[in-house]
Amino acid sequence: MKAGIISILLAIILALIPCLSALADDSGVITITMTGASEISIGLSQTEWPIGDVSFNTVYKTAPEKEWCTITNTGNVNVDIYVQGEDAEWTGGMYKWILSDDETNGGDPSSSTNHEYVLWYWIAYNSTEYTLITKEQSKFWPLPGGSSLPPGEEYAKQFGLKLLTPTFFYGGRQMQTQITISAVAA
Repeated sequence: MKAGIISILLAIILALIPCLSALADDSGVITITMTGASEISIGLSQTEWPIGDVSFNTVYKTAPEKEWCTITNTGNVNVDIYVQGEDAEWTGGMYKWILSDDETNGGDPSSSTNHEYVLWYWIAYNSTEYTLITKEQSKFWPLPGGSSLPPGEEYAKQFGLKLLTPTFFYGGRQMQTQITISAVAA
């Protein structure tokens, strides 16, 4: 019985030998080519605005005012761009400045609203005014009636920022905030 099993195994092995070279030749690399993959990516020329010491109830602007930062679509599809701000926080403690949603920086120094600050952006293409940044995500580009941002440096947009500090605060604190700029396929 053992001789019969060995004979059958030997016959199967001999039958597969002509196929092994064909299997080895085709078992190399499998190439899959896909087209149409969307890459969404944006780049910013500036990622920090180190203002330094600031005074209360004072306006600060980037320099140059409207061309301080360049945003470029580095992906391969047209994108719409959004902006969103957040409250500023003292880097060493619990003190906060609340991001204003109505372009006012508080009122009465004894009021709890005096810790509001305001942020705006100004796109160089739109040379007439600043646009408020709030904690709600809002459209940064395209401007009303405009088109999405195409890929490439030739379509890059420039913008600047403006800050209005709260009506009153104690100095000597290093405050920090973040602005999120995001893109979605158009």
